[in-house]
This record gives sequence, structure tokens and C-alpha cells, in this order.
Amino acid sequence: MNDKDLKGLAVTLNQTLKQEADLRISREIQEREFKSLITNISHDLRTPLTVMKGYLQLLEKCEIDENGRDYLKICIRHSEELEKRVRQFFEYSYWVNQEEVVELTELNVTNLVTDVMTDFIPVFEEKGITMRLEGEKIYKGLGEKELLKRVMQNLLKNCLQYAVGEVVVSIEEWKDSQLRICVANPVAADCRVDANKVFERFYVGNDERNQSAGLGLSIVKLLVEQMQGGVFSGMEDNVFYVGFFIQMK
Repeated sequence: MNDKDLKGLAVTLNQTLKQEADLRISREIQEREFKSLITNISHDLRTPLTVMKGYLQLLEKCEIDENGRDYLKICIRHSEELEKRVRQFFEYSYWVNQEEVVELTELNVTNLVTDVMTDFIPVFEEKGITMRLEGEKIYKGLGEKELLKRVMQNLLKNCLQYAVGEVVVSIEEWKDSQLRICVANPVAADCRVDANKVFERFYVGNDERNQSAGLGLSIVKLLVEQMQGGVFSGMEDNVFYVGFFIQMK
């Protein structure tokens, strides 16, 4: 290869490196803009929503006919659903902008998971869904208590969207000194959940039945990664499973 060829190769290589650097910078800018957008949206929606709910509550105390009261119930139900979505936006915007390093401590993961499951028993019973924790062994791992609780809460809330049978939670030792926490539940035959996309922002499965802003599992991913862990999901024989890994003590 002569000097001319070497110079041409060097020019091409430099151009490629510059293009990759420009692309990386562009993505970083887009990501910052997206984070800012989510934060602004969540703040902008909270105030008018609070005002609207206040007036609806006042209207409940007024004398209105039966049809009007039925319409009012519909408005209240939808305002409560909207409030849940706004809270999810706000939570996501908080965690996506969180830059502090999370301090990990040794936790009794089995006890924490059991406590969260116990809190969910009434709402699961209301939906006609049962759940159980597999095994009786006590597992300990490295994590942050409040983050781990939030992760489990979001995983169980996700079950309320899709589960049509018993929800099974399992904890087991995994390779590389990790704990694997998994939540599995059967879904309807026509359920269109893409297990490869559930952690993507704003992904939803069955649009016509969805009651989520599509951020619950994205928040799970954010929180688990802050605890230096990883997430997974899959579908097998109409059983959807999702979970995460954290380091053992």
C-alpha cells in the first residue's frame, strides 16, 4: 500500500470517526431534550388536573339528576386514571434525571418481596387474581430498600393489566453470584404483549384494554440499573414473565 492509499484510508477513517462522534452528540442532545420534555409535561399537567378534580368533588355535593350523576362518575373515574398517568410521568422524570449514586446495602430480599405482595392482596382479590411466592428459602442481596420496593410494586401493578390466572413470584440464586427475581402470570390467548419491547418507554400491549402510560416497566429498568442490576422478560406458552437481577451479598 503506497502513501496515497494510506492517506486516503486515514481520511476515510477520520470522517467515519467524526460522523460517529457527531451522531453520539446528537443522541445525547436528543436524550437531554426528551428528559426535559417529560419533566415539563409532568409539571404542566399536575396543576390543571388538581383544579379539575377539585371542581368535580364540589360538583358531587351539588343536587343533580340521576343522568348527571352517572356522567359525573364517568368524569371522576377518568380523572383518577389521568392522575395515575401523570404520577407515572412525574416518577419517570424524577428517576431519569437522577444522577446520584445509589448506596447499596444488604437486604432480606425474601422478606421485602413478601411484604410488597401482602400489600397487594386486596387489589388482587378484587380482580379475582391469586398470587404466591415459590419456595421458603430466605435470600439476601445488595440493593436499596425503597428502590427495590418500587420495583416490586411496579412489577405487580403490571400483572393487574394482563394476568388472567395465578401470579407466581420466584427468587433464586443465579450465575455470577446474582439473585433472580421473577414475576410470571398467564395472559389471555389474544394478548399482544411483545416481551422484547416491554421495557421501552411508552410501549403498551393491548391498546384497547391498556390502562397504563407505558412507563411502569421502564421505571423498573431505571431503578434496577441504579442498583447495578439488570432486567429480563419473555413469553412462554401464554405465560408472560418479567423480572430482574441483583447481586447477592
